[in-house]
Amino acid sequence: MANLINWFAYDEMMNPEIIKEQGLEYKAAFSVSLSAFRLVFNKIPLDNGGKEKLGLPNIAPTLDNLGMMEGVLYEMPEENLKKLDALYHYPEEYQRKKMRFTAHDFHFVNGIVYIAQNNRTQSGLLPSKEILKKYKGCRKYLSRLYLSKLLIRPAVE
Repeated sequence: MANLINWFAYDEMMNPEIIKEQGLEYKAAFSVSLSAFRLVFNKIPLDNGGKEKLGLPNIAPTLDNLGMMEGVLYEMPEENLKKLDALYHYPEEYQRKKMRFTAHDFHFVNGIVYIAQNNRTQSGLLPSKEILKKYKGCRKYLSRLYLSKLLIRPAVE
């Protein structure tokens, strides 16, 4: 049997339809949270498509080590790591880290996550409305409160 990895998605890849579009297979997917981190849209895109102030999803530590963010942990074949590296332009655009996540039954699980390289971030950026729409497909995995806070963010057209 193939080796499996756990990968944490916090961007539009939480949406199972997007995962399928990218040709990624997974064995299981479940909701997890990451303590003392938050979702930000500070990643400078490779191509902003002419949209000023466009930012891509990224994660950042909270300022006070309080709070948490939600996401989806995918259990998938290790071969997918090469595809993920290519999607996230690792290591030029993103770093890959191992972190500890909390499942909703309160057990801990380790997984990998892609975090934007510091030199590829900028404050004051906003998500696109298109990216926020993709989060709607994550209803199954995100709490209603978390999802509603995501969807009401200011965004660029």
